[in-house]
Amino acid sequence: MADEYWEMLGDPYYATRILEVSELPEMKSQLWLDINATVTQIVLPSNLEDDEDLEDHYKLMMLEDDHMGQPTESFDYHDKLEIDLLMDDRSTSSILATISNELSKSIHVSSQDLRCVAATIVHDASRSLVGRVCSSGSRGLRVHMEACIKIDAIVEDVAAPDDDVQPAFVPASKSAIEKLERVRVETAGVCCSVCIAEIAVGSEGRGLPCSHVYHEDCIVEWLEKSHFCPLCRFSLPA
Repeated sequence: MADEYWEMLGDPYYATRILEVSELPEMKSQLWLDINATVTQIVLPSNLEDDEDLEDHYKLMMLEDDHMGQPTESFDYHDKLEIDLLMDDRSTSSILATISNELSKSIHVSSQDLRCVAATIVHDASRSLVGRVCSSGSRGLRVHMEACIKIDAIVEDVAAPDDDVQPAFVPASKSAIEKLERVRVETAGVCCSVCIAEIAVGSEGRGLPCSHVYHEDCIVEWLEKSHFCPLCRFSLPA
């Protein structure tokens, strides 16, 4: 494992599940947490110049769903934590810091990036405690919870490989963009996958040769950065 934390891309996916709430013989509240995490390490091309380039490249990878030909590797992490929810410092911020710091040690991503995950864990655990206390009158409870987390992270910047890998930022030619077909949208439910919004019935979009239709402004901006169709990777002339 590297000495430095991996830089996280996008927002983490996470979900919690209560496995069991049990009574304790003494007055205390504990959280038993099973962590199941997957970190996908993405190698980005070295020609990304700024954060805007990084954001655009990441969006391309997610929509293409194959990371634009860049090498990736996924690792699964499983760990267990036991946390006293009634610490000497009972403030929410202290509990959040404890959980996010422990998650960070397991997953090797900055604890600050994991605060939203920690907040969800605390919220769901507290809700289970309150519900059980109100129904049973017990003050000593342990919540056993599972947290499933998925994260994309950068591991290093390298030059794009020469063999069989299309560069991420090769725009379509100006003539190819100008030749895009104008398409009248006549049915509801046609979605522009660039902005993830529905194209209004009766409005005009732009169609690619592969028959996928987009808002004109969306697809023109896209093709000025990448010559691939966002949905099927049909390649326009570059």
